[in-house]
Amino acid sequence: GDLHGHGSHVAGIIGATAKNNSGVIGVAPNICIMAIRYYSETATGAQNLANTVKAINYAVDHGAKVINYSGGGAEFSSAEMQAIKRAEAKGVVFVAAAGNEYQDTDRPGNAYYPAAYGLSNIIAVTATNIRNQILPSSNWGKKHVHVAAPGEQIYSTLPNAKYGYLTGTSQATAFVSGLAALILSEYPSMKPAEVREIIMKTVDRHASLEGKIASGGRINAYAALRMTILRSQATDFRHQEPPLCRR
Repeated sequence: GDLHGHGSHVAGIIGATAKNNSGVIGVAPNICIMAIRYYSETATGAQNLANTVKAINYAVDHGAKVINYSGGGAEFSSAEMQAIKRAEAKGVVFVAAAGNEYQDTDRPGNAYYPAAYGLSNIIAVTATNIRNQILPSSNWGKKHVHVAAPGEQIYSTLPNAKYGYLTGTSQATAFVSGLAALILSEYPSMKPAEVREIIMKTVDRHASLEGKIASGGRINAYAALRMTILRSQATDFRHQEPPLCRR
């Protein structure tokens, strides 16, 4: 189980069910969530990083289509990068938080990993408030951060059948993971780079985000799904139903 609450909150944003008629509904309420607990507050940074690599490999080996990574740090890890490259080769989208260090991650010494590894399957996400401004605590970067999503005082699920508000790029990342799941539900064979391209091309642009992140905008799920459907109709794509999830 989730001993912290962070994972439950993020998972709820991605895929909380609509069937219980209470609390919240996730961005993609009909998907399967593979919950992998790797983080321990009592472990060292090295232990948590090693467990991160194991968790990524487990997800890839057990059929994950999208990996939500609402975490990270300043340390470059070749083992972590290799695990995400493995995910890239298997067609797995990897959505990563930009981090909460109040800084421009494009500046030397400010890189935040895994968001900054630069692989084609990584979508790096910063957080916005209700006025579409980047939260003061959130990292940004025109090169390393792709899109923005809501991240201030987000209401979602917590352990023991509770609900509550949390703020940060972790919450914003979850919205993008949910959107990636919706896109892949509609077009299961789409490559991670194409999923990222669609999400970036369909953002709502805002002056406050221009020059701060690569797309210059906040995600728009309706526009992204519209582009996905048009693209699937334009190819010789036969619609393939995603596997049903027992919930």
